[in-house]
Amino acid sequence: MSSPETAAPPPAPDGGYVEGRVFLVTTAFLALLVVAAGIAGYVVPAGTFAAVDGGPPVYAPAEAAPVPWWGILAAPILVLGGDSGPQLIVLTLFILLIGGSFSILDRGGVLPTLLRRLAHRFADRRRRFLVVNAATFAVVGSTLGVLEELVPLILLYVPLARRFGWDRKVGMAIPFLSAGFGFAAATFNPFTVGTAQKLAGLPLFSGVGLRAAFLVVTLGLVVGFLLWRTRGAAAPAEPLADEGAPSPPWLGRVLAWMGGCMLLVVAIVAAGTQVEAVQGLAFPLIALAFLAMGVGGGLLAGVGGRRVARLFGRGLWDFAPAILLILLAGSVGHLLTEARVLPTLLAGLADTLSGWSTGAAAIGIYVSQMIINLAVPSGTGQAVLTIPVLAPLGDLIGLSRQTVVLAFQCGDGFSNMLWPTNPLLLIALGLAGVSWREWFRWVLPLQILLAAASVGVLLIAVAIGY
Repeated sequence: MSSPETAAPPPAPDGGYVEGRVFLVTTAFLALLVVAAGIAGYVVPAGTFAAVDGGPPVYAPAEAAPVPWWGILAAPILVLGGDSGPQLIVLTLFILLIGGSFSILDRGGVLPTLLRRLAHRFADRRRRFLVVNAATFAVVGSTLGVLEELVPLILLYVPLARRFGWDRKVGMAIPFLSAGFGFAAATFNPFTVGTAQKLAGLPLFSGVGLRAAFLVVTLGLVVGFLLWRTRGAAAPAEPLADEGAPSPPWLGRVLAWMGGCMLLVVAIVAAGTQVEAVQGLAFPLIALAFLAMGVGGGLLAGVGGRRVARLFGRGLWDFAPAILLILLAGSVGHLLTEARVLPTLLAGLADTLSGWSTGAAAIGIYVSQMIINLAVPSGTGQAVLTIPVLAPLGDLIGLSRQTVVLAFQCGDGFSNMLWPTNPLLLIALGLAGVSWREWFRWVLPLQILLAAASVGVLLIAVAIGY
């Protein structure tokens, strides 16, 4: 068996999973956003929303509460004590356990062997492989709301894409971008559509017909974009000469073990959509499933207990820089929340939209949700913040609540793949060894097409009284 140092090159060129230059540039950019969020507390009036006699929330000015300079500097630590702290801690532990587990499989020789087999099997059907996988991930994201759980697959698809002659961004996009845009074009996504419809007083998952049609359009644009990005890739970027070698004797039992662990992950995700208690524990349970996959896969491949422990520790070290990125990204929303400026911005938006036509208001809600997502990257959190204000506003201006929810899901979902304050995107970029700037330029044409599609479906919704 290959040694851990030569089994397979890690995704990032510096020997870790978060490439050094990518980390430094992203850290500097996020630090600027954190400072800007802190300054906003001094220039934007504070406010709050409160329900009056059981009615919709009403805005009221509040006492200014700007975060002091030391609180801005310490925001990456103080954020752990805020409302989003538990979620950030769970996400950090999730990524560390995933990193340790995949380090065992990667440097222990399991993933390189699996990649060689996959590359050999689909060498003449690469584009069909791309289409089937992208479509599958998009449908899963749209129906089950699965996105975070697919991040570890980037470590498999990036080197596989390299063997197919594609770049890292394609490898990241197949599982992550496809699922993310399926997540945005939600049909039965319980975390966005389900939450927003509940807050708007709509029947759960009602109006699915138009959303299903929109998913088909979104899927066509995503697949077409990936096919365009992989055009002309005739030769693999890495040598495939060893792909005809005999399979190691442990491969069958390792694949069976990994398949069982993946089925367990699917079961946890499916149960989480039905049982609230499981939903709250989904991340820890999925992390344990991936931990079992890594440790069990390494032992079944004959790596040995002591070496498994050493490779796991090396994986933790490789993924440690991601913790700072997660905390910086979460600090932006934390500072705006502490300074109580988000209610003021939302109230100003509502006042502005009240004088617009229904079509313009629908587009305005869509654009505003994209901007709000810069500070509140959680789809559920954004729904809780905005829908109780915007749904009654829709009643006043003649915009159906169903259309308000549609505008929310488009604005929230598609920008998840764009804004650098989304910790999940930063983690995905780190795993792929891609800078945010490089990713932004690469995905921008698709974002423009999907923005046009979003505007189109919202105008249709207004026209048909959706």
